[in-house]
Amino acid sequence: MRIAVIEDEYLIADDLITEIRRRGHEPVGPFAELSHALHAASRAAFDAALLDIDLQGQSSFGIADILLSKNIPFLIYTGYSREVIPMRYIPRLVEKPISIADVVDRLSGTR
Repeated sequence: MRIAVIEDEYLIADDLITEIRRRGHEPVGPFAELSHALHAASRAAFDAALLDIDLQGQSSFGIADILLSKNIPFLIYTGYSREVIPMRYIPRLVEKPISIADVVDRLSGTR
């Protein structure tokens, strides 16, 4: 499975990419800038995505909307509380703290 990493914090993105590879999947990205992530999402350049909701101070909910419209599975991996997440995304919300291995497994459907 090709899993996009849409995350602007280098260390988190690096950990996600490492775990994606460890689990036998192919990482795509990371995409730290909103414009690059929007472009990749609009082209459906991956099978699933792990999405941070804040990319360099910009909301990534537009990316989530594209993923929803294309039926691309994704999880929002964030430390933000669910009160700031629109209701349509709550089923896809994974709140920190949670192990990165569990996040990747959940996205790939193995848990």
